[in-house]
Amino acid sequence: MSDTYEIDPEKLPQAIADLEEAYAAASALRNRVLDLSANKPGNGSDEVSMNAAEQLNRLASDPMIDSLSSTQEALLAALGKTIEQFKEMLAEYLDLEEVNQIPDYDLPGTDTPQSSSWAVSENRSP
Repeated sequence: MSDTYEIDPEKLPQAIADLEEAYAAASALRNRVLDLSANKPGNGSDEVSMNAAEQLNRLASDPMIDSLSSTQEALLAALGKTIEQFKEMLAEYLDLEEVNQIPDYDLPGTDTPQSSSWAVSENRSP
């Protein structure tokens, strides 16, 4: 599977808006993950309950494993990178569109090949 994709330049503004919305939602989830990892062991005072609470906290926040927190950070980084790339693509596209606009010149009719002064006579001499 390839990590490349194509997008219609006309749809870039909507794609950027959708990605920014996804980024905001992922940020909200990150805050919930941080809250979860800040929770200390629960009500149980026995060794099994304490160990279970420690393991859940570890799964939520340990940077040494693929924890929920590290996955969230990777997701936010990927979304942020894609948003920036799309914004750059959109800016390039808009610049290209501006450069490729045909100027509106007001030329006098006598200076064009279609005018009568440029017409070729069909009267030919033998």
